[in-house]
Amino acid sequence: MNSLLRSKRRLLLGSSMLSVAVAGTTLLAGTTFGFYSSSAAPESNAFTSGTVTLSSTVTGACAVTNMAPGDSPAACTMALSYSGSLSAYVALDVVVETQAGSGGSTLYNPGGSNGVTISLTDNQTSPVTYTVPTSATTCPGGAPGGSTCYELDNELLGTTAYANGASDTVSTSVSFPSAAGNGYQGGAAQVILTAHAVQSKNNALSCTTTATPGHACAPSGSFAWS
Repeated sequence: MNSLLRSKRRLLLGSSMLSVAVAGTTLLAGTTFGFYSSSAAPESNAFTSGTVTLSSTVTGACAVTNMAPGDSPAACTMALSYSGSLSAYVALDVVVETQAGSGGSTLYNPGGSNGVTISLTDNQTSPVTYTVPTSATTCPGGAPGGSTCYELDNELLGTTAYANGASDTVSTSVSFPSAAGNGYQGGAAQVILTAHAVQSKNNALSCTTTATPGHACAPSGSFAWS
């Protein structure tokens, strides 16, 4: 009898152990884990470069022929308009190309006597008078044969940067002295103006000499013309 009871106890105990094992298996197989997460809204970055835009228009008659000693023809004018989104410094390059005619003397003859005189001015609130080159230089490509050339580059229109909407008009005037003699017969001259701009942001104006409107600004330090 005791032996039978002991057998039943062992059986029951074994069944209980089996039941626990099954229950444990069910718990492990039926469990899942959730991971909470979050994403921020995307950010789009766009980069656009600024602009430096300078335009010019010839607004006055600039082809003068048959000048006689004593003549002072109407000025030639060039209108400048700045429309860049970045502020900019503006400068003027001046080239004079001159040729001799049948009389043998070039019409523009700096340092000589009685050749034409040239003046360059503008219409800013404080008008600027620009320097006319007087030292002979190498002629640029396209100059007429037999030319003697004079050039000054980077003459400042001002030491304050131009903003969008700024404008200026540069006038070129020529005067032929009444005392000019036969040596100037058939002579010719061309005055070529080229305005250009360069950004002022991150490009502080610095010249090898004092920055003065109407005078050449040879860049120094980190400043550079384009």
